[in-house]
Amino acid sequence: MIKIVIPALVFVLFSTNILESQIFGGGLQASGCLSQIDGDKVFGFHKPGYQLAVYGTARISKITDLEIQFSFNQRGSRSTKNDLTDIKFTLNYLDVPVLFVVKDWINLEADQEYYRMHFFGGFSVGKLVSSSSFSGVDKDFKPFDFSWLAGLKYFYTENWALTARYTRSLLPIYKYPDGNREIKMISYFISLGLNYKFN
Repeated sequence: MIKIVIPALVFVLFSTNILESQIFGGGLQASGCLSQIDGDKVFGFHKPGYQLAVYGTARISKITDLEIQFSFNQRGSRSTKNDLTDIKFTLNYLDVPVLFVVKDWINLEADQEYYRMHFFGGFSVGKLVSSSSFSGVDKDFKPFDFSWLAGLKYFYTENWALTARYTRSLLPIYKYPDGNREIKMISYFISLGLNYKFN
């Protein structure tokens, strides 16, 4: 997958400079993340991480875009001093989200009009590239992840935006028995960061 992602990142970065049409665009994102995993016997978004992404967009209509991202994100879970179980999972993924974007609140004061609010939702496929845990059980985690996500961007200038999103796995990353029931470990996280859009 790395052999596919790296050329794709290069293509997205340079294609927006080559194409002068307003149909295509792109940008960069950097975010901080807080994550947790259902089924790990601890609660709360206590595991910090980060997310780096490059993306390309194709305009569908004046207020809608199709966006594809190539991102690296760090997620997992971590116990606190108040938890009875001492755990820490660190999971590093390469993700490819595909998003539908709806834009609103047009700004007409700039040299070129732009929409301040971008609302998005979609699905993502990810590859687990590395992991660690106290118990070593992470070695049995599923190598691929399928998630849904939703969020927004607020453009305070034509190029710069604040972004927030919620991402949740559709399938468990691991299953284990607990008495008469089966526990499914589901990964999810929130991220807040900055977005730069190429002209």
